[in-house]
Amino acid sequence: MARLPMGTAILRRYVLIGAIGQGGVSTVYRAVDSVRGRKLAVKILAPTLAGDPGARDDVRREALITDRLRHPSVPRVFEYGDAPLPDGTVVPYVALELLDGVPLTERLAGGRLEWPEAVRIAATAADVLAVAHRRGVVHRDLSARNVMLATDGVKIIDFGLATATRPGDGITESPALPYFRTVAPGRDRGAPPSHPKTAFARPADDVYTLGVLLYEMLTGRSPYPPAVAATIVAAGRAAHLAPTPVLAIPGLPPRLRDLVRACMAKRPEDRPASVDVALDLWRLLDEARPLEPSVN
Repeated sequence: MARLPMGTAILRRYVLIGAIGQGGVSTVYRAVDSVRGRKLAVKILAPTLAGDPGARDDVRREALITDRLRHPSVPRVFEYGDAPLPDGTVVPYVALELLDGVPLTERLAGGRLEWPEAVRIAATAADVLAVAHRRGVVHRDLSARNVMLATDGVKIIDFGLATATRPGDGITESPALPYFRTVAPGRDRGAPPSHPKTAFARPADDVYTLGVLLYEMLTGRSPYPPAVAATIVAAGRAAHLAPTPVLAIPGLPPRLRDLVRACMAKRPEDRPASVDVALDLWRLLDEARPLEPSVN
């Protein structure tokens, strides 16, 4: 995927200074806001896909959903809209908070985490999912690569596959994306549309992948054979092939073992709600903290 030259100015304001990530349809650049004098990230649809309605909708949908969440552990959206490039091509863009940190995948490359650290990360992720589910959004792609260990805390990123929950799950879907002009966050905040490829998703799917993520952090490995792990989860078939988690780790609280097993239950209706998972994880973490000595 071709990248824009460094020094390109988006809307005569966001000056690109380096690519920091690339997805299936867009590239994320480190940029400088020449108006406010701050560094930020700008996600831009690949110019070669400017004429692809589906690709354009993917960027727009992610911007609307990320803006909708308004959670401290989700990158802040400063602005989103359509922008002309120097060659006249008009593409969707999103101006986002720039994160300083490393992805969880890099941290896990050094081995499994101690359970309090794993619980802290999972509790933050569960908290984000609880807010998303309450607002009618399923992330659909929670994994170690989409968890950033930033200097100011854990951040959940990449809502590119996120979707509105199905009718009957507590939200009314929009039939189409609203007109996508340059807007500040908080505007155009109607219900986000379903993703055409993940409209089947439901909150229980996010809870399952949270269980998988917690298992990986606690053990240092996937519960699935390496050759099929990514394919199973990406295709939405994880629940049909769910293994029974075995967590034979010395010192692991039994309640944590039970919670991982509950999150990875084969039947979606047997999994706890994300808000309950978040509360249980925060309680575990709180109980693990040593008591402060009394000043008396």
